[in-house]
Formats: sequence, C-alpha cells, structure tokens
Amino acid sequence: FDEGLRVLSKGGRIMAGAIMKGALCLAVATGIALPGLARADNGDGQFAVEGSGRATCQQFSAARKDQQSADYRTLIGFVEGYLTAANRYEPETFDLSPWHNEAGFGLILEKHCADHPEESLVGSLQKLVIGLRPIRVAQFSKLVEVGDGTNRALVYEAILKRAQAALKRRGLYRGAEDGSFSPALRDAVKQFQKQQGLTATGVPDPATLWTLLNP
Repeated sequence: FDEGLRVLSKGGRIMAGAIMKGALCLAVATGIALPGLARADNGDGQFAVEGSGRATCQQFSAARKDQQSADYRTLIGFVEGYLTAANRYEPETFDLSPWHNEAGFGLILEKHCADHPEESLVGSLQKLVIGLRPIRVAQFSKLVEVGDGTNRALVYEAILKRAQAALKRRGLYRGAEDGSFSPALRDAVKQFQKQQGLTATGVPDPATLWTLLNP
C-alpha cells in the first residue's frame, strides 16, 4: 500500500473502534439489535440478504489476510455496494462516509470483526451505517482536488468547510469558511497534523479528517 494508506493505518484503528463503539451504544440505547435502512425492509426489520452479505465476520477477517484475493475483493465490493445503497435509502443523506475509502472500510471492519467473529457481515454493516450518520454529508456537494504533486486527495467542499470551521475553533486558521483549499488552509492542516502526530502533508486525508471532525 502507498503512503496514503500508511497514514490511514496510523489513525485508522482509533477511527474504527470509535465508529463501531458509537454504533453499538446507539443500538443498545434504542433497543435495536440490527436496525435496517430507512424502511428498506418489510416493516419489521426483516429483509433478504444476497450473496456475500451472508458471510460472517470470521470469514471477512480470513479473506482480509490476502487483500488481493478474489474472496476479499468480493467481500469489500459488497461493503462498498451496501454503503452506496445506504446513501440512496437513508433519509437526508448524500454520502454517509464522506472521507472514507476502501482502506478505511477495511480497517473499521477488521477491528469490529476481531471482537465479533460470528456476526454476519451485513449485520456489521447495518451498525456501521448508524455509526456514520453523524458525519454524513446530507446534500450534494462538489468534490475539490486538494494537495500537490506528491500528496493529493478529493474532498467534498462541504467537508472542507467543516475542516475550516474546526481549525478556526482551534486557533489554527483565520481564513474564510468557503470550502476552498488555500495555502492558509494547507498550513493550518499541516499544523494540526503535527499536533496530532499524523504525517504532516498539509492534505486533509481520511485520518486527519476523522481526528479533526469526529463528533
């Protein structure tokens, strides 16, 4: 994996545990074990699970040992497909996972599945959907390319605005909250990354955004 994934791996395990812990706490608080998507079921939480969704966490963990294997590619493809469907059916949602990528999803599930090997993959994903709701992008937002020739990323304009506001609250940024990636924002991101022990590229990568914006 490239440097971007190594950066994600550094912050990703904290991110993974926090998301799933939040999801499980909410499930317990509401008395729901495996909540479905917004009415995307038969009315009582039951729905048919197709193909790879019937795999267990234990099977996901085994397949993840070789991330180029056909088994893992199939399972991670199901994960991305499930979350894409959630974007469609969750209310007031454009993107549930606005700064995560395949690597991030894999890390989140790796952590959760280590503690819940017998749980179904689809059950884990239902909990993940709940955990991601607080950070979702509710309305369409354009993607902005940020970075330089060495480190680049695509970030939603809405997320850049959140980052600008969060960095301003920390006294690291004084510019406009306009969703643009300016030299001032790059320097503020780099300062924040240094403070948090992250790789200081100045690019708002997934680990940086999670550390900065996690509610």
